[in-house]
Amino acid sequence: MTIADEQALANKNLLTLEEDGPIQMGFWVPNRLWATAKFLIPLREEIEAKREAGTLQPLTPVMAEFKEWVTTHAVYRMWVNSMIEQANAFVADLNRKTEAGIKYKDGDTLWIDGYDSFFETINEIITTSPGFNETAMVGTPINGFLAVGMGTEAGAALFHDTTFNEQFKKVLDAWNTFLKSPFSLDKLDIEEPDKKGSWISKRAHHAGVWHQMRHDKHLPGYGFDSWNSFFIRKFVPGARPFKGNPVTDINIGCETTPWAYRPTLSFESNFWLKTIDYSLLDIFGGRRQYAKLFQGGQAYQGFLSATHYHRWNAPLTGKLVRSWVEPGTYFAQRPLQGEDPGTWEGTESQPYLPQVAARAIFLFEHETCGYVGLVCVGMVEVSTCVIRPGFQIDEGAAPLSIDRGTEIGHFEFGGSTHMMLFQKDKVVLEKWAVEAKKHQNDKHPTHMGSVIARALKVP
Repeated sequence: MTIADEQALANKNLLTLEEDGPIQMGFWVPNRLWATAKFLIPLREEIEAKREAGTLQPLTPVMAEFKEWVTTHAVYRMWVNSMIEQANAFVADLNRKTEAGIKYKDGDTLWIDGYDSFFETINEIITTSPGFNETAMVGTPINGFLAVGMGTEAGAALFHDTTFNEQFKKVLDAWNTFLKSPFSLDKLDIEEPDKKGSWISKRAHHAGVWHQMRHDKHLPGYGFDSWNSFFIRKFVPGARPFKGNPVTDINIGCETTPWAYRPTLSFESNFWLKTIDYSLLDIFGGRRQYAKLFQGGQAYQGFLSATHYHRWNAPLTGKLVRSWVEPGTYFAQRPLQGEDPGTWEGTESQPYLPQVAARAIFLFEHETCGYVGLVCVGMVEVSTCVIRPGFQIDEGAAPLSIDRGTEIGHFEFGGSTHMMLFQKDKVVLEKWAVEAKKHQNDKHPTHMGSVIARALKVP
């Protein structure tokens, strides 16, 4: 291959503003780098304005502690600085037309100005509630801030490190505490519904945030006592009926945008490669007895937008055999994803996350469809997976009889992903699930309660 051929091949995948591909509001990470920049520039302006006015908040105690910990641990300080430098270098490689379309007024297209700014920006984010906007970054501002950096070599090392994740979780937990407080309701202000970032604005209503969702527009906060209670709002009664025959059918227990389908699952595989693959042993956190149940079976994976329903419901009538929360990473991206100059396909990491990210795992048993797995995966900010009291079944405990549609848990703030696992030769999946890749950019998600699988052998 000549140098000219290599350059032509590289340019083929370069991002241009005309050929950026679809960007659907609420999707997990920005499908393209310019979406990140367009989201971050207003945040940067807001922080700079506060700094000039002397109103920029000092680091919170948890943020100051985190910064001190990173600063006094040489390896982590090195990784943070290297991540910033590598992200700068990536942006410098953008083609000129793309760079001109996203650059900030001072000519700098990268958000992270330096080491101190890294902590200042996260501090600003965790002292307020996520605002509504019509970019790909709605609901996940920390992810928007880290979207470039977490895909660098240094970022991959940093966000796969267990010790660093333990420290960073303290920051996420502090934000979670704030989002569960009444102080987080500033963007559900019925006295000023169209203020910047408002989730009750006309634009938010038009985007479907409140479509068929419980609320009372006459009450403060639309009837919610915190941003988190708004985030896990419920459907109005009857909005999502569970369809099909409970004796022969399995339903989808989450509001889902199809993402991936995989037949013939492997007990163990190289899940970190760019091609979509799943490793059952790793999905179940090394618990071989559960992984073996689904060897040779099928997997469906779907996406939950930040603007949609974030509760989980039992997908079948049968027994809940086992459930637990598996700890894991928060901002880790597939290490060998292979970013190219001008592209930023963070969503390609979605099939990677069920093996490594923090997740809630459920194992069900159905009369005719055999064992069914449900894995609810926390993505980026969505670090908290909550199993509803009474539905955590420990090892050795008696199975719990359950009816389809029963609420079993929820995510807390942000966009998320989930997958369902089916045993070999037990079910046939619906066409929309098998052809999940064709539906990745569907405008509306597949409704919770839709039939996803039917028994091959009817009793």
